[in-house]
Amino acid sequence: MKRISAVLAACLLAACGSDSSLPEASGKANFRAINSIPTSGEIAFLIEERANGTAGYQDVTATTEWDDLSYNFNFDVFFAGETGLTRIATQLVDAVADRDYTFLISGSIANPTLTLYEDEVREFDTDGTIFAAKFLHSSTRPGALDFYFADPAISPVLGEQVATLSPGELSTSADFDAGEYVVTLTTAGDPNDIVYRSETVPFVPGNSFFITLFDGDANDTAPLIVQALPSRGTSVAMPDPSYLPAVEFINISMDLGASDIYDDEALTSLIVQDHGFRDVEDERETASGANTFYYTPTGDTSAVTLEGELTATSGTRYRFYAAGVAGAFDTDIVVPDRKSLETMVKLTMYHGANNFDFLNLYAVDAGESVDDNFPVLAAISRGSQSPNVALTAGVYDIYVTEFNDKTVLAGPYRFDTSLGDIVDLVVVDTVDPAVLDALFLSGTLVP
Repeated sequence: MKRISAVLAACLLAACGSDSSLPEASGKANFRAINSIPTSGEIAFLIEERANGTAGYQDVTATTEWDDLSYNFNFDVFFAGETGLTRIATQLVDAVADRDYTFLISGSIANPTLTLYEDEVREFDTDGTIFAAKFLHSSTRPGALDFYFADPAISPVLGEQVATLSPGELSTSADFDAGEYVVTLTTAGDPNDIVYRSETVPFVPGNSFFITLFDGDANDTAPLIVQALPSRGTSVAMPDPSYLPAVEFINISMDLGASDIYDDEALTSLIVQDHGFRDVEDERETASGANTFYYTPTGDTSAVTLEGELTATSGTRYRFYAAGVAGAFDTDIVVPDRKSLETMVKLTMYHGANNFDFLNLYAVDAGESVDDNFPVLAAISRGSQSPNVALTAGVYDIYVTEFNDKTVLAGPYRFDTSLGDIVDLVVVDTVDPAVLDALFLSGTLVP
């Protein structure tokens, strides 16, 4: 092992003089990042190579505090098939003490855009009654919008808007008394042309918020979404209740038989007719709040064979399964993930069969056998939706087996996939109790 002399060591520790060439901090600055890329998963925010938080689309990282020095801020994502993260953007910031820096990453993973907003760090009295808010237009909707932020009883009046913003613009900060608020967006200059009006949301004192307009994604029924992104704490959704929830009915019970579905106990409001085994109905709007759905034999209202409840939230998509065997019918609800990602092919499975408790899912290169491969998901329990599997683009054969068994129960199903594709399947029974089949709710089978 090499040794250095005591003189050299002392010189290194003292930077060989009284004046160090290293910069010295005089204070602290705050940093955070907002993710506005609809086709992204979680984006990692780093200061140099040190993790500084992550944020999914329509969300913000936690606020962190760092010395007022110069830093490269980096943005990394995970691509399927890679062993590490991939850097997609970097920006150098010469931080100034007592300043507040917010990055907005927008555009696409393939072509991201970084925008940096800067302001003073805001401090609040511990016994204060106000909060602060800025308004950010991060939607791609063209044209300027007027932002109104007021008590829910107050209608928009021209001249009382808190900001008029075009895409990418951020308002100055303003103080508001703690209480309940509604955000209303109108076309610029026309308070009667309401583009978006949120439900009522309570705001507590002592915090700063970015009231941010985003584009809706495939998991939203609304084309626009507003989120209150705090400088500390959890983000708060401000959905527009005029965009109703949507529900997709799927019958995976062989024993239930073809059914009519009603949404009232009196069986006068027929919403789905002749809903048979393996039928996947078109998505339809439903009421926000508590819903009860009643199944009867097709054309017969003398008896309800199955009843299920759905508590639905504005703007959310649901799948409503009719499942089970004779004497033990049941319903199940899934909130599907329909969002396409630039960084992967997504594979997911719902276990809707009755003859097997646990199933394995395989996605192997076309022409390969399950015997020479491991499952991509193991031990998927009956009546559960699996997590997403991230796959690279390619041609795959999909198989289903019982847990801890290589005997094929369903498949092969061949898919030729590209990044951004979603292969979404439901495993169901067949007349042969030793054989299963699959319904594919998204993805295109290769003939």
